[in-house]
Amino acid sequence: MRLSDEKARRLWMLVWRERARRWLPALIGLLALAGAAIYMLSSQTQRVDRTLEVREREGTVVSIKQGGSRGASTLRVHLSDGQEVDAHSVSRLVLPLGSHIVIAETRHASGRLTYDVVRVVGQ
Repeated sequence: MRLSDEKARRLWMLVWRERARRWLPALIGLLALAGAAIYMLSSQTQRVDRTLEVREREGTVVSIKQGGSRGASTLRVHLSDGQEVDAHSVSRLVLPLGSHIVIAETRHASGRLTYDVVRVVGQ
């Protein structure tokens, strides 16, 4: 038995209305979650202390403060200009005192300076 064009159209609309009733709340929920995630990420990126400049400087290890269990440590470094700074090292290698290293001096938008060990001179 064949449906008339009017009944076929009404049946087609009924099927799509039922599909929309089933999937529309889930779609709206996903869009709300995506919107909340975008809002949270954008508010976090607005508070980031941006990096303005990175310079490499040479220095000598004066002392070592062992950090957490992952091998990270903080090194007291005497720079070539006479300044002493604390530099962070994520290397699992324990550098001996007196090692010559290269550190990255990072200047942030807030004016803060951070120092990270880049490499050991001679390796």
